[in-house]
Amino acid sequence: MKRITLGLIAFFWSLSMATATDISSLYDRYTLEYWSERYTRTTNRILDEVIWPALLSKEQQNLGGRPVLNFPLYAEGEARQHPLNFYALPNHNIIIFPVFSLKFLDDLCTAYAWLQVKGYSLETVSEYTAILFYGKPPSGGFPPPLKALGIPEDALKDPRVDELALGHFVTARTFILLHEMGHILYDHNTNSNDESIRNEQQADRFAAEVMQRTPLPPLGMLVWFLADAHWTGFPPRRGTHPMSGERVRALANHIDDPALVEQLRRLGKEFLDDPAIRAGFVATGKAGDLAALAPRRPRELPRRKIESKSGAQEALFSGVYRGEFVQFGEEPEPMAIELILERRGDHVTGRYSFGLGFGVIKNGVVVDNQLYFDWEWAGNYGQGNFEGRDDGSFIGTWGYRETRSGAGTWTGRRSTKSK
Repeated sequence: MKRITLGLIAFFWSLSMATATDISSLYDRYTLEYWSERYTRTTNRILDEVIWPALLSKEQQNLGGRPVLNFPLYAEGEARQHPLNFYALPNHNIIIFPVFSLKFLDDLCTAYAWLQVKGYSLETVSEYTAILFYGKPPSGGFPPPLKALGIPEDALKDPRVDELALGHFVTARTFILLHEMGHILYDHNTNSNDESIRNEQQADRFAAEVMQRTPLPPLGMLVWFLADAHWTGFPPRRGTHPMSGERVRALANHIDDPALVEQLRRLGKEFLDDPAIRAGFVATGKAGDLAALAPRRPRELPRRKIESKSGAQEALFSGVYRGEFVQFGEEPEPMAIELILERRGDHVTGRYSFGLGFGVIKNGVVVDNQLYFDWEWAGNYGQGNFEGRDDGSFIGTWGYRETRSGAGTWTGRRSTKSK
């Protein structure tokens, strides 16, 4: 995740408290009904063949017998807005697995597996979930994960992808099942945020301990935790399953796999509890572009092709530019940026990306070798000024609100790489 200076954290902190958009329209009812029978059968099989035999007789007794699994198409009430909402009814020994949530988790597991096997960056998955929570829905509603992320329809025909995706999905459901059984076992009832976090840690610990008695590694939990983090906010708010770095680090203490332990600790330290990183994901969601979530290689900036209608790609302030920008602050640090400009006569528009969604260049006017423009990004705005050079490159400054300088510097050189 790219660095974002502390000067913008307070701005994005307030944005992060927004209410999630209702995304229950990601899948139509026919799709959920189609998958309902399969998920019901396979999830019950995980409980009967993997989990129940691994429980101690005392644990089985204290649970009050085998839990009943219910599979409604959607969660009820506000829980319907959450894409990964699995929960227990402790007093009834019932665990709710909405088919919508299972389908969303299944698709995320497929996406992670295909991207991993093909050597693409996994950041696009996090960008997608951030856009779902913080972004504005398009007129036709948000697309489901695989379509949005550009995952081929026949992705699972690759045996490596199929095996890895199934492994993620099975182990994720195993962990979630055990986690909810932990809530039933310990008779958890949420009364305060602090108590909720303690309950989550206790249920996580139970799940991790039982999974170590099975042949399954709890790798799939990472898919769940990463996606779920965007629906938690920062700091973690009260809810049935508050996500926090403290919770993830506590879970790592009960895992034997050193590689997984390291991943969990990094997730807790470098994402969940880092306000700058969380602010960056808010920015990604607010400024994100669904059309730019196509697979990309690690460290490659997100892109969205802009077709020029002027045919003047060699004109100053026209075409694709790559360079650096600096935001003045306590420790100014250059960041890679890509800018696509379209010039029509003396008027210029464009888009740019530095790894946190897309910004917009508008109202650009060229006067001699100078470009004066307005910019917008993630709800913020300002102005800027580029000075063109003979070789087609530019140097410039940008500022907030009604100023063209004071916020930082910006450089760019026209790229010859085809878009």
